[in-house]
Amino acid sequence: MSINETVLEMHFHNPIFDLFRETLGLGEGNFNFFKYSPQRECFVGFDQAFVRTDLSEDALFNKLKASARDDGYSLSNFFLGYFLQYKVVKTLQKRMRHTPHQITARPHYRVSLDTIKNINTGQSQHELLFNLNRNQGALVYYACPMLFDRSELYREEPDLDLLRLADLSDCPSIYDDNESHFIYFNDTGASPIWCSNPTEGKAYKPSEVVENVRQQLIDPAELRENQLRLLDSLKGVTENVITRKEEKILSLVADSLTILQFTSEEPNKQRQANG
Repeated sequence: MSINETVLEMHFHNPIFDLFRETLGLGEGNFNFFKYSPQRECFVGFDQAFVRTDLSEDALFNKLKASARDDGYSLSNFFLGYFLQYKVVKTLQKRMRHTPHQITARPHYRVSLDTIKNINTGQSQHELLFNLNRNQGALVYYACPMLFDRSELYREEPDLDLLRLADLSDCPSIYDDNESHFIYFNDTGASPIWCSNPTEGKAYKPSEVVENVRQQLIDPAELRENQLRLLDSLKGVTENVITRKEEKILSLVADSLTILQFTSEEPNKQRQANG
């Protein structure tokens, strides 16, 4: 099995969801996720046992709309959307033309960004992610696993500490010049360097990102505001029939979007305790 983006997402899929469940205190509550499927033109849902169910795009939109407008997103039933675009991290032993001056170690590590415009859409994957991240409260990261040995894929418990989530909020450019651009790491625990104009950014552990989400739950108004923004960002995808061009554009980032649905009484109890 070769290490590619799909394999990496599958490897870290379950432990990340477990982390959400444990950190948010959901216990055995219902926990669903939705992924967009360009082939089927719908969001595909799985329950905790990963039994497949289908939810049409209109049904999901109406469910989100009802929760936001009528229920005020009660904390016993809420949605969270985030983008993790997995990337393969390459090990480099020597400096190259694009290597920023901040990189001094041997070996060091590099991620190639998809900045070449798609011939069908006129946009690159990076452009779409960069624009998504402009939404206030967005959770958009390049997931950069420091995983280089295939044997690591067969661990019974994947190590989430190997996953570095580079925050697109620190990216200095939309990189719309149709040229090659990269993220560099001086070592496996270092901060990311965005190139070609070297800019140091931040990378987080999954536990830090989920803790940030947990903090949002303490403020129901902030939670509702963020989820209304999620609703608005999905509106063009879910409310109307997707045109062929929109489908092609969406397919560039569809794999990185996950919508989580939580149903549990425990967060309400926690909120009352904190209140």
